[in-house]
Amino acid sequence: MGKQVQADREFWRTVLLAGGFTAIPRWTLDPVAGVGEHEATIPDDVVAASGRLAKDLAVPLESVLLAAHAKVLASLSGEHEVATGYVTAEGGRPLPCRLTAGPGSWRTLLLDAHRAASDLLLHKDFPVDELGRELGLAEPPIETVFDPHGSGGDIPGNTVLWVGFSQSGGHLVLRLRYRTDALDADCAARIAGYHLTALALVTADPDVEHEGQSLLSAEELRFQLDELAGPRRELPDHRFHELFEQRVAAHPDAVAAVHKEQQLTYRELNARANRVGRALLARGLRPEGVVAVVTERNLDWMAAVLAVFKAGGVYLPIEPHFPADRVAAMLSRATCGLVLTEPGSTSTLDQALGSLSGIQKVFVAAAYEEDHADDDLGLRVAPDQLAYIYFTSGSTGEPKGAMCEHAGMLNHLYAKIDDLEIREGQVVAQTAPQCFDISLWQLVSGLLVGGRTLLVEQEVILDVQRFVDKIVDGRVAVLQVVPSYLDVVVSCLKQHPRELPDLRCVSVTGEALKRELAQRWFAAQPGIKLVNAYGLTETSDDTNHEVMDRVPDGDRILLGPAVNNVHVYIVDEHLTPVPLGAPGLIVFSGVCVGRGYVNDPERTRQAYLADPHRKGARLYRGGDYGRWQPGGKLEFLGRRDNQVKIRGFRIEIGEVENTLLRVPGVRDGAVVVTERADRSKHLVAFYSGRRRLEVGILLDRLGESLPEYMVPSAFHWRESLPLTANSKIDRKTLRALAGELGAVQDEYRAPVTPTERQLAAAWAKVLGIPENQIGLGDHFFDRGGTSLSAVKLAITLDRAVSLKDVTRHPVLADLAGVVDGRSERHSERRSGLLQSLSESDGTQSAALVCFPYAGGNAVNFLPMARALSAGGPAVLAVELPGHDVAAGSEPFAPMAQVVEQVVVEIIGRGLTKVLLWGHSSGTALAVETAGMLQERGVDVQRVFLGAQLLGSAADRRATVTELTGRSDAEIAARLSADGGYTELGELDARHAEHIGAAYRHDCVSAHHYFADALDSPPVLKLSAPVTVVVAADDPSAAEYPRRYRDWQLLAEQVDLHELADGGHYFLRTRPTEAAQAVLRAADLFASS
Repeated sequence: MGKQVQADREFWRTVLLAGGFTAIPRWTLDPVAGVGEHEATIPDDVVAASGRLAKDLAVPLESVLLAAHAKVLASLSGEHEVATGYVTAEGGRPLPCRLTAGPGSWRTLLLDAHRAASDLLLHKDFPVDELGRELGLAEPPIETVFDPHGSGGDIPGNTVLWVGFSQSGGHLVLRLRYRTDALDADCAARIAGYHLTALALVTADPDVEHEGQSLLSAEELRFQLDELAGPRRELPDHRFHELFEQRVAAHPDAVAAVHKEQQLTYRELNARANRVGRALLARGLRPEGVVAVVTERNLDWMAAVLAVFKAGGVYLPIEPHFPADRVAAMLSRATCGLVLTEPGSTSTLDQALGSLSGIQKVFVAAAYEEDHADDDLGLRVAPDQLAYIYFTSGSTGEPKGAMCEHAGMLNHLYAKIDDLEIREGQVVAQTAPQCFDISLWQLVSGLLVGGRTLLVEQEVILDVQRFVDKIVDGRVAVLQVVPSYLDVVVSCLKQHPRELPDLRCVSVTGEALKRELAQRWFAAQPGIKLVNAYGLTETSDDTNHEVMDRVPDGDRILLGPAVNNVHVYIVDEHLTPVPLGAPGLIVFSGVCVGRGYVNDPERTRQAYLADPHRKGARLYRGGDYGRWQPGGKLEFLGRRDNQVKIRGFRIEIGEVENTLLRVPGVRDGAVVVTERADRSKHLVAFYSGRRRLEVGILLDRLGESLPEYMVPSAFHWRESLPLTANSKIDRKTLRALAGELGAVQDEYRAPVTPTERQLAAAWAKVLGIPENQIGLGDHFFDRGGTSLSAVKLAITLDRAVSLKDVTRHPVLADLAGVVDGRSERHSERRSGLLQSLSESDGTQSAALVCFPYAGGNAVNFLPMARALSAGGPAVLAVELPGHDVAAGSEPFAPMAQVVEQVVVEIIGRGLTKVLLWGHSSGTALAVETAGMLQERGVDVQRVFLGAQLLGSAADRRATVTELTGRSDAEIAARLSADGGYTELGELDARHAEHIGAAYRHDCVSAHHYFADALDSPPVLKLSAPVTVVVAADDPSAAEYPRRYRDWQLLAEQVDLHELADGGHYFLRTRPTEAAQAVLRAADLFASS
């Protein structure tokens, strides 16, 4: 091989392996297959100036044209590294050309372009296509072509835009050819204009920084800044509470609000708010003084909010069940001086106030009774006066208090009234918790038009059938929920059809709205509008509404246009608007933008800026990333800080995740980047849903919308995705897990022995993974195994292994050793009930001992055990007798026998300090075990009671009667639809009925135990502290805020640990959050 050929080969090998291509934003409302053309004559003075510049720099004119092209591509794609096809000779095939358009001057950009072109031309005769095939690479998709020779002919298949330059009539002409199914004529004209502007700028002053210079025409800039803004709406020169007072005068006896069996007329609500407002003034409230409202969502809450506005204060919502430390932090950061609250809502508040000084606590009901007038206060409140502070999660973990003004609040209320068509006499449902900003418009928007607010109780929301009944019976016209809850409502209505005669509009927010859900909604309720709402707390709530009366075209639901008086821009890092359709940062301007973060000047300075395009206006810069679509609608692309580059391709993770979420059967999804042993980076997808999907289906569905390089190389199903303390997907944990799984793949060892191959075949069948992808080092539960799939594995192997074996030996090689009788650990505590879920537990003197829910197994606690592995206690879980479906005919054991054996094993292991966790029916075993351990001198540090309230003896005995009257098959059928038993329907009838029988046995035992305790309370209570762990959306524990203290019947100390969500079986849906309850509440390891 000659030196030139070797040099050519190395050059193109580097280019091809670097990968990457630059995508052109699609922009057409009428995609029709074909090729369009657009010509633009480059002004003679620009051509002359380009020639002089080329001569000065000793480069050809082509390099100047290429530099302008690189700048255009960078602007269209939002990338610094761009790629185009380069035609080296007339009629020649385009060769891949990589260009840099990073920070620097036009001169630097031009010289970089010249260097790239020179290198390419030096190696242009090498057979690039043959090398690509030799390297096993697909043909690089080149969407744009730079042709300085003005070649004609057809556009290659992958090419969207061909940019040619040629002489015509003594002038240099720019000729674009483009795919009409991707671009329309106006877009082509704009792209031509970008090239002409770039040429004018590079020649005007080559030493100016090019990044700060816009290629947009004055017309496009005006269109983006003004025409894409929300409609101009003149707001009344009054504050919200003043407009409410006008409505009070107009119809004082109309009903303003309803909560449970109570209601208030406009007159009554106004009078209460006036009295409370005067009570605040009497205690020294000054304009913009912060008043925290700590109540449940009820009529007193509504009156308190109105009172704060009337008195000129700043509303600060705090939920009564927030942890004391968080409450104290919020009160302190906001410099709060007054708190409005109610009896029963002061537990954590009083703890918080104990560490603060100078804060007055006022009971709302007591303020009603004080000697104050109930007529309007009449205080002057300016439009730019602060109205409220909502704390949101910060990226550092410290909450940020977003401050918004009255004008922004009022503008948002009218946006909801206009777009959701809230009218006089209509009912608006109030469903959101107080700490979410959407709760405010739900609470008060109807009051501006003579409507009515229906406050829906949390326990009703948690029972979807009751919720639907409430919406119908309450004659709700306007409703807002998160998409995942709407999905449940649609399913409920399908199962129990019911007319929704008064409902006119449903708004969804807070999560991505999948097209599939919109289809289901309109198929079921074609006459009820659906509104996809998007906005930020910092921008007075929603800034965009996509109002739909049918399923929109396209494969995703957009965010819609801006609402009234709101300006939304898509900009680059210099706050310069990017070309229409190009990706960029979403920023906001106008009346919606709040004042900043309370007492947090540094974060305020970073996010709240002066609008460079509108004098005197504030601009808010968040972290969201999006682009405009034809028709003036905003598309959300993800977070700006969620981009990666793999094999030279810049990838927006949010786009991949959005595509994954559109796959039917995918509930939640996340994509992370992992690095393999060879240092190569790859995308790995994690998803949750009712069951695992075939990898081929996922590949096909993602491949329909994404180029090959954006399709993840691996997909992992999980029952639920791990969440952070802020209820966001824990990507750090997923990255670590992806790395572990990748390491296993890198060290793949194929099964060899007959037993190993038999196990691999069984794993493949149960887990839905190709057998050739299962190795000796694979961990059953890392590959997506669950408690029920472990049962299926044992059954598939015809009881060659038990569920205990799979739990103890989840690695295929170890399990094969058990089957062959070679494992030294095989006989270890073979008959014991306690199963170790930790990596090692033999030398520890302290542990968390867990009792499963009804019909469950020890392995149910494995996700939580893993979450505790980094610094928590060793975890032992109880495998209840008779519960291993694959273990033969072992009978169920009485509760007393189980407790005695567990206590003996705990003492036999030498454990001197224990924590106990009982979940649901397992709480009875935990409570009884705690008492017996205490009697025998074992230090029980704490007892966790998960997803269970004590209830009443009568209810428990009624449940026993109901369960004993049902067959095993009936119970199994009911469980198969439950969140803790999603795979039960995949077992054969005999094994499913066995689990039904186990469920009945466990429930009946627990109900009898607690009913007896309720009838005859023990003389000696547990001395160990008890923590009740409940998910807020668990319908079986809906009354937990006041009923968790019922456990004081059996224990001296009882506290509450609340999870934001997760349902009844949060051990599987929110294991990280469940583990936090242990880590936060237990002081075992701090003292051991």
